Amino acid sequence: MRILIFVFNLIKQETNVANTIEQDHTKQINRVIDYINSNLNRQISIEELSSLIDISTYHFHRIFTSSMSEPVGKYILRRRLERAANVLLSDPVAIKDVAYDWGFSSASSFCRSFKRHFGVSAEEYRRKNGQQNSKKCQFKSINEQHTSLYSRYFCRDKTIKVNGMNMNCTFEIKQMPERIVIYCRHQGALDQMQEAFANLMKWALPRGFISQPDMRLLSVYHDDPRVTPVDKLTADAAMFVSEEVKPEGMIGCYRLSGGLYAVGRFELSMSEFPSAWNAMFDLLEENGCKCGYGYHYEIYQNNHDEHPEKKFIVDICIPVEPV
Repeated sequence: MRILIFVFNLIKQETNVANTIEQDHTKQINRVIDYINSNLNRQISIEELSSLIDISTYHFHRIFTSSMSEPVGKYILRRRLERAANVLLSDPVAIKDVAYDWGFSSASSFCRSFKRHFGVSAEEYRRKNGQQNSKKCQFKSINEQHTSLYSRYFCRDKTIKVNGMNMNCTFEIKQMPERIVIYCRHQGALDQMQEAFANLMKWALPRGFISQPDMRLLSVYHDDPRVTPVDKLTADAAMFVSEEVKPEGMIGCYRLSGGLYAVGRFELSMSEFPSAWNAMFDLLEENGCKCGYGYHYEIYQNNHDEHPEKKFIVDICIPVEPV
């Protein structure tokens, strides 16, 4: 019996050590990903990233590859190419400018990398996918004609039709403040974030964050599902907090940059979220703006379980700049 108890305790200790190591690795990789997200438009070295979390380049490469299922160099290149592809879908900017904006040394190196990754040239990708997206996202404003650039700072109620479906929203372009968030990171399909939110709430509840009067949950998106494969999509189940929080295990912390944002408030069922996002991108064009550089996120304004139709009241927030 004593031997069995000894073995049981030994296994328990080893399990606790393994869990601690895994949580440390999650914290380290989250910090690295946050840093990469803020510096995608320039060259980032593996030495720079490994020094950020104070481990050797060898161990960093091993930990990152195990956590993200791809080497760090391949991960950074893929993310930069996907961000560039996202621009190509919605912005008529010259391809060489896209290349320089996303940290490539020349247009030719960008074009070679782009074709290797997507299987087509950047120009062909823009021509084919841009047309498909415009057909998929047939948008019509019912209440208003095309508005002038100067009217975009006013808040307006709109009824819009997306793919034959009417939606009501309040749309405005306004300055959003910088905010601090804590988060639990999710990788995979964007409609499967329940576990990340559950882990965030489990961590935040005993620390008093949920009882804060201005507490709001949000989803912060790092990838475009039109461009990034589903299994590589990354998003954060997040919560606003009033001050910096020390990262712990799977819980991280960063600042959402402030600035000019398009904000659309919708009342949605789960299946209507993609259509609402499509409508927001068309509203940007209608109001003389384009996507800016920064975080895309949703702020949840209600508990959808308490809504009579189980709908989400949500603010969709997109960074913008005038065309």
